[in-house]
Amino acid sequence: TTTVKRGDIVSSVTGSGQVYAKSSVDLKSVVAGDAIDVTGVSVKNDQEVKKGDLIATLDMEDAQKSVRDDELSLWGAQIKMAQTEKLYKRQTEDDRRNRQIQEIAVKEAENRLADAKEDLQKYYIRAPFDGVVTGLSVSAGDSVSRDDVLATIISKELYAEVTLNEVDAASVAVGQRAELSFSAVDASNISGTVSKIDTIGTVSSGVVSYNAEISFSNVPENLKPGMSTDVEIVLNEAKDVLYVPTSAIHSEGDSKYVLVLDASKKQGASTLSEDMFKEVAVTTGDTDDVSTEIKSGLSGGDVVMTTKATSTSSSTSTSSSSRGGMGGGMFPF
Repeated sequence: TTTVKRGDIVSSVTGSGQVYAKSSVDLKSVVAGDAIDVTGVSVKNDQEVKKGDLIATLDMEDAQKSVRDDELSLWGAQIKMAQTEKLYKRQTEDDRRNRQIQEIAVKEAENRLADAKEDLQKYYIRAPFDGVVTGLSVSAGDSVSRDDVLATIISKELYAEVTLNEVDAASVAVGQRAELSFSAVDASNISGTVSKIDTIGTVSSGVVSYNAEISFSNVPENLKPGMSTDVEIVLNEAKDVLYVPTSAIHSEGDSKYVLVLDASKKQGASTLSEDMFKEVAVTTGDTDDVSTEIKSGLSGGDVVMTTKATSTSSSTSTSSSSRGGMGGGMFPF
């Protein structure tokens, strides 16, 4: 037997997974050519950077020369434009056409200069977002190609990806609360939220699994991408409710009942017998499989029967009685 208690009922599923950076970008040179020299590196590994911060500088001598040449071309086109306007200042069709031709020449020169300046910016490798530098593999004087990774920028925002079996995945939904533990940094009870779950599962050796993404903002110190995590996803929770062991609940069709001790029948008896219990209809709520919420039918402190031992032989009956069970139909109290 046990008594009806008050407390919290939490139904959850658990899984294990790894930590990942929310964003991660490999920085490469986009400058045309087989190889280009690195003229400067402005950061170190594990350094925090802001969006737009300079990471490295490539040899831009040719690009700077192109900008200077296009500036001169634009200057020349503008001078010729002034001469054209002075020479063809009448409003005749021929004069207007000559002015328009030179206006086009000026516009083309402006476009070439804008393109050259845009190309020049490619020689400055900058952080695409706020984050941390990792994998920095170059220094001033190195030669790199377009396929070489100069460094990687990872965001400080992390998330966990946990693998669930198909039964658990069916109960998990976006928005549910989760708690994470990270053994590598000795951190536990970190609050998170299910932000994504796979629609299509992955089959391995005949077993289907689904990945769930868990977002969390309170990042423990020294936590890094790739570290492992254990996650508990809360499916349902009921606070401050009456509950009994799930084994105490019996079903009869669509109805449920619990065997409750009738105090008037006990009246000072030192042991309990089955006939001292009565069936009481109950309405149940959330369950964590071990305990079940009682919404109506019982009161706190009620004594309920959780299991009933059956006697199949004298040895069984004796054994049950010695363990404090219900052998022979009697209950030690």
